Amino acid sequence: MATEKAETDRVPVTLALSTITYLEKLVRQGTHGTSVPGVAKTLIEEGIRLAIKDGLLAIRDNGRPS
Repeated sequence: MATEKAETDRVPVTLALSTITYLEKLVRQGTHGTSVPGVAKTLIEEGIRLAIKDGLLAIRDNGRPS
């Protein structure tokens, strides 16, 4: 796992109001984070890990250098 911080670009994300409301409820519940962005980050991370585990995401080597 990487130990150094990567440079990142921040990109605004648009979510449906119903999704934001749900994330706010999870914040109040306290099970996935303490802020809407924190909860979203947790759920995104969990979703990516699950997709990798289930084989839905994979890195393909098309013969191109990294």
